[in-house]
Amino acid sequence: MVRIVTDSGAHLPPELFRQYAITVVPLVVNIGGRTYYEGEDLDLETFYRYLQTSPTLPTTSQPPVGRFYETYRQLSEEGHPILSIHLSSALSGTYASAVAAREMLPEAEIHVVDTRWISVPQGMLVLEAARMARAGATAREILERLEFMRTRMVFYFVLDTLEYLAKGGRVSNIQALMGNLLQLKPILKLHEGRIEAHERVRTTQRARARLLELIREYARGRRDLRIGVMHTRLPEVAEAIARALEEELRPAEIIVAEAGPAVATHAGPGGLGLACYGSEE
Repeated sequence: MVRIVTDSGAHLPPELFRQYAITVVPLVVNIGGRTYYEGEDLDLETFYRYLQTSPTLPTTSQPPVGRFYETYRQLSEEGHPILSIHLSSALSGTYASAVAAREMLPEAEIHVVDTRWISVPQGMLVLEAARMARAGATAREILERLEFMRTRMVFYFVLDTLEYLAKGGRVSNIQALMGNLLQLKPILKLHEGRIEAHERVRTTQRARARLLELIREYARGRRDLRIGVMHTRLPEVAEAIARALEEELRPAEIIVAEAGPAVATHAGPGGLGLACYGSEE
């Protein structure tokens, strides 16, 4: 059976990773001169206390090549083909680390995928791959399905502030300043693996309402809808939005997941994102 590997930039409820035996290689978060591995020795409560009280922002980096190598070596020695599915190479060196590890095991069957996504859309692709693998699909069949889904997904999100993206180099300080001074809430999107501005609205309430409108617009005329709701410290808001979308759109599946420390370093608390996949009628 094909074994699925991903990185902790893929956000799904933890029970789904366990249920489908998905191997998660942790991203690295550096805090106060110490190195932590997301999901192993850094919990969200500790992370947010540091994020909100420290004058310096945590930094993030890709998993070491050695972590991928050991994962691939163990799985390949058990006789499994490997499909390793990762966050956008435009945002992280994770894909490059995975490729480097694959080159160290030339006899193993290892396929490394740059999803061009992060967070819940990445998680949705990982979950689809894991389900197909469990059903007996080949690596090639899974790769073809992932490519089909990858190019038909959308992911929009709004952050409480652009401060964290600016500090992490994801947007300019001028953009962050203007957004905060004018009380504008930019709606951002992931496009071709990069973060881009989609539009700006005033107030958080309007921004969240607009996120829902964008998903409704995308979903019109599509079937087999899969929806992902990502949040950073907004569990009640995320669940309420999920319920509203479920009642209105009747998707085949809807997933709610909180972002881990590596993504939250750049998003900050108060972030909300909606991802959707659907095939055309």
